[in-house]
Amino acid sequence: MKTLYSIEKWDLIAKYYANECDQKEIEELDNWISENEEHKKVFIQVKQDLEILNISNSMNKINVDSAWDKVKNRIEEADEKESIAMHSTTGFQFKSVLKYAAMLILIVGIGFITNKIYQSTNGKLNTEYAAIDEQGKEIVLPDGSIVFLNSESTIFFEKTFAHNERRVILEGEAFFDVTKNPDKPFIIETKSAEVKVLGTSFNVNANLPNKEVEVFVKTGLVMLSDVNDLNNKILIEPGKVGLLKNKDLSKEENTDLNKISWKTKEIVFQEDNMINVINTLNKVYNTNISCSDQKVLDLKYTSTFRNQEIDSILNVICMTLDLKVDYVNNQINLIKHNN
Repeated sequence: MKTLYSIEKWDLIAKYYANECDQKEIEELDNWISENEEHKKVFIQVKQDLEILNISNSMNKINVDSAWDKVKNRIEEADEKESIAMHSTTGFQFKSVLKYAAMLILIVGIGFITNKIYQSTNGKLNTEYAAIDEQGKEIVLPDGSIVFLNSESTIFFEKTFAHNERRVILEGEAFFDVTKNPDKPFIIETKSAEVKVLGTSFNVNANLPNKEVEVFVKTGLVMLSDVNDLNNKILIEPGKVGLLKNKDLSKEENTDLNKISWKTKEIVFQEDNMINVINTLNKVYNTNISCSDQKVLDLKYTSTFRNQEIDSILNVICMTLDLKVDYVNNQINLIKHNN
């Protein structure tokens, strides 16, 4: 696995998140992120961990000497060539980024963080699971409930739930299959909403713009509330979608057959415009498919796919609509076959 130390811009990332980059350095970092998907993953992971731990408000509490000892030990354990490259290819002085380097090493460690323990503000130990580019990551909670995390999503929960409730914190999107317990409600917190259930299965998407939260209920009943006003709430029945938008709550019948396809990998298209097909595939498979031909985007497509790889799906679509796939770097372009 490629470590943080083998990424030549780790010091620039630290400086960026400390708000100390000038415009030239920001442009340099943007160019590096655009080079390949691995660079993007590193940048996103660091951002997630900084937000999770709110490190920007507690950097002064870091024991720099102790942290720097850990940094040096990790560097000495890394491959010698990588260590030499790290020191020689950047003109950045270690002293000037000492506490930022220590901060990143302590948070990110040697690989991408997929589970860890951290100390919460109230002193209780919480467990965190994060999915970077992995979809459908399955997590079993202390009460036996199951959570499936979508990519770039994170969930926090106590190692042992409180006696009166089962509370988790979600950043991103997840599908929940909650064990029923009438005496201990299951509560999901997001930045702007609270979702409360007793036992049911449902999808929560807190990864929408402007802190919007969407809840799709598969079975049971779910209560969706404004986290700043818990009296502002709405009850959502099976088959319906609840939405919190600008403190306004609403619900409607679900018309999206692929609402939880990112989890089930079952995709149904019924006379869908190709623009909708592309958007669905990008969400379900976390891909980067595009098409600039409006005539292609206006085409209708009908088919059902179950647990198929994205390449196989694209092959079927291309054969059906006389298209071809043009791969450019990490971009997948759909074009007419005769182009």
